[in-house]
Amino acid sequence: MLNRFYDKFIYANSLKYKHNNFFLVNLPFLVCPVQLLSGLLETNDPEFEKKLYASIKKSVSEQLIPAFGTGFGFRGKKMVVFLEQYFTASGWGTIKNVDLDFDAKKAIVRVSNNPISSNLNPKVKAPADHILRGIFAGLFSRVFEESVDCVETHCCALGEGDCEFIIKKQSLFDFSDKRVRRQLEAEI
Repeated sequence: MLNRFYDKFIYANSLKYKHNNFFLVNLPFLVCPVQLLSGLLETNDPEFEKKLYASIKKSVSEQLIPAFGTGFGFRGKKMVVFLEQYFTASGWGTIKNVDLDFDAKKAIVRVSNNPISSNLNPKVKAPADHILRGIFAGLFSRVFEESVDCVETHCCALGEGDCEFIIKKQSLFDFSDKRVRRQLEAEI
């Protein structure tokens, strides 16, 4: 028994290990130490962080979510719930939507026990989980069918209890807030 989420896929023979790679319904994935990912985020380099975020957002939106949608047939709220369960079961911490508004195309997501950010405490001086920011921005851009961005407003790497992410259209963020300016490239 791995966990309830993955056990369903093992039982249905949809989780496979072949050619030294893991596949979940033909979607490749890997298991890796947290230090490999947190090491990327120790740079305290806002330009690198923005590029990492943008790259992950694009990859999730253009490749990962379509693969999940095709493989599982999920859309909208069902896609959000499935991916929440997937990332939680995969060790990214407990992911919970605090506020999800499809009409306004915005969401607030809280992550408890975030292993990447926890590993960064006290090595960084600003919210640091640009990987999850990119994942959430890409996911919700597909779910809302409109480009949205994500800003981490609370971060356990800074000693705060949980990480919290705000997802919405870039034009709705307040660029007078230094956290927003540090995390997002303003569209001109």
